[in-house]
Amino acid sequence: NFLAAVHWGKIQTGVAFLDMSTGEFLAAEGTPEYIDKLLANMQPKELLVERGTKGRAAAELSRPYLINELEDWVFTLEAADERLRKQFGTASLKGFGIDRMSSAVIAAGAILHYLDYTGHSRTSHITAISRIEQERYVRMDRFTVRNLEITESVDPEGLSLLQVLDRTVTPMGSRLLRRWLLFPLKDVKAINDRLDIVEYFFAHPDTREDISHSLHSVGDMERLCSRIATDRAQPRDILQLRQSLLAIAEVKKICKDSELGTISDIADKLNPCPGLCDKIFKSIRPEPREAGSGEAINDGVSPELDRLRKIAYRGKDFLNELQAREIKETGIPSLKVGYNNIFGYYIEVTNTHRNKVPASWVRKQTLVNAERYITDELKEYEEQIVSAQEKIEVLEKQIFAKLLAEVATYIPTVKLDAAVSARLDVLTAFTRVSLENRYNRPVVDDSLELHLSAARHPVIERRLPEGEPYIANDITVSNDGTQIMMITGPNMSGKSALLRQTALNVLMAQTGCFVAADSAKIGIVDKIFTRVGASDNISLGESTFMVEMNEAASILNNMSERSLILFDELGRGTSTYDGISIAWAIVEHIHEYGGLHPKTLFATHYHELSELEGRLCGVVNYRISVKEHGEDVIYLRKIERGGADKSFGIHVAHLAGLPRPVIMRAHEILARIEANDVNQSSIGQNILQSDADRAPQQVGLFESPAMDLIEELRALDVMAMTPIDALNTLFSLKEKARKI
Repeated sequence: NFLAAVHWGKIQTGVAFLDMSTGEFLAAEGTPEYIDKLLANMQPKELLVERGTKGRAAAELSRPYLINELEDWVFTLEAADERLRKQFGTASLKGFGIDRMSSAVIAAGAILHYLDYTGHSRTSHITAISRIEQERYVRMDRFTVRNLEITESVDPEGLSLLQVLDRTVTPMGSRLLRRWLLFPLKDVKAINDRLDIVEYFFAHPDTREDISHSLHSVGDMERLCSRIATDRAQPRDILQLRQSLLAIAEVKKICKDSELGTISDIADKLNPCPGLCDKIFKSIRPEPREAGSGEAINDGVSPELDRLRKIAYRGKDFLNELQAREIKETGIPSLKVGYNNIFGYYIEVTNTHRNKVPASWVRKQTLVNAERYITDELKEYEEQIVSAQEKIEVLEKQIFAKLLAEVATYIPTVKLDAAVSARLDVLTAFTRVSLENRYNRPVVDDSLELHLSAARHPVIERRLPEGEPYIANDITVSNDGTQIMMITGPNMSGKSALLRQTALNVLMAQTGCFVAADSAKIGIVDKIFTRVGASDNISLGESTFMVEMNEAASILNNMSERSLILFDELGRGTSTYDGISIAWAIVEHIHEYGGLHPKTLFATHYHELSELEGRLCGVVNYRISVKEHGEDVIYLRKIERGGADKSFGIHVAHLAGLPRPVIMRAHEILARIEANDVNQSSIGQNILQSDADRAPQQVGLFESPAMDLIEELRALDVMAMTPIDALNTLFSLKEKARKI
């Protein structure tokens, strides 16, 4: 639900995001690439830019957005600073940490000006703006977020990491979890604070379940604040707020009794607002309808409202009392008080007792056997009933509006409660999912090592058939040891899963969640880069190989000492030798560049790259093991030292259902290529020649100029030639070969 604005400054590009439904306001500043990554992660519904820059936005941003252009004066520092200070009621923006981020300030100010322009005057729930600190979070470009399927699966029927980990019970917690996964931490202490709480909940299941049970009763407090601030809240919303605050009180009590200081600190931040809860309890009915219905405000809140309700809803009692009193006073036992739509209320007297009717009564209607009369008291009551409902509607709305204004003063407190509750919700969810899936606490420190023991892919293992175990693997890389794991192995053996599970476990650890491994030691990673899968971008005229090279360039130009780099099948979008050359050069660059030695997992089918192990000290060969059983291939999915020499691509083609003649023919061609050890340019000739030897009736697809030369060589009887004849023949053949 984000509204975003971008400002291209002279030095930095600024961006701001606002969720009107919750009042969440964020700002950031950085390179155009960083801003594009933030936009891709936040996925705003609308993007604001300065007039004349719509084309630039469309050209530079990787995704299409609904773009609106605003006047250039909106994108000035003076206008933005003034509008933001007015919104927050502050003398400066220093308290928000964005006072020196001029481009971000301009973007944020543009959003507020846009709200003014579009008539959104009720913005009191927008009480602060937070800075997205680039240096605080792990950098993951849009390729990585997509390739790792963190929040969305590429397969419509697949699972994302978010779906696997989301055991939250509140809407705020679900949103916060998504944010945490997109912005993992780099601060060791902050990460371990989260891990400490998860571990505490592991050891204290009663506390965890009590907190989760209480949080179940907490509604979407952030969006409730928005509805209250914009006067769109109804009595049921206010009752839900009270219910949420009562649940917050229970959570505060549970956390206060905790032995862990971090949880006690959380308890200190919670404020259940008992005075507000009491006010709501006294003001709103337990099962209210909308304000103005007459059934929203409690009895006793307004004497006038109570009187009007008595008139409007207790008329039967009044009429019975009036009827009994008139019978007693007039002595007419058959007297009845009635009502119809034409004449309204009346007193009906039969003709037998007509002489007992008081003179003050006014005849209203004559019937065959009776007369109907009206009295001043009955007439006055009728007028009261007619207008009572209208008065009830107005008065009840006034009372509710006054209550709403009082509740609105608590918005900052309620929003803090919502933020703290969301944090607790995510951490209890981490504990729950860790228990369900046998996750374990990682050791997170400032080292440059990464070790995962018996690691698993947290998403794939959830999709396995019941009873089928996930084959776990160990991963060890470090800047000064095994820097680059060169992983070879057959198609479908699990190379891609191995790469992804490594990145996902690192991401989970730095989010504060336990990991899908028996044990883990993770030195802080500052950037996660992935180059996996095959895709193209037809709309921008980019081929699969061009997209692959763009992603590779982004990695090589931005990697650092603490980066984790994952390459899967680099170079397969072009010819074999070009692909090998590029992959080889990239591995050398990563190994040598600037002494950074970033940790890298490089999966490839280019078995030639295995030769790098002896040439570069940081490259170590690994392979995914398989077992051949006759014509069948058994995938063991276990990583072991050494390189692979087969890819078993034809076996995969067979599994995919290619016709048997195609499979058999592929085996024949592969056997001839491997047996003759020919270079790439002569592969086709070799296949055709072999076909000619095997089946003379087969017509060649093309004629080779070398065929005559080959036939002449075959016809030579070397043993019958003198040395001088051999030399002359060799010279002649060389001249013929040069002309081909």
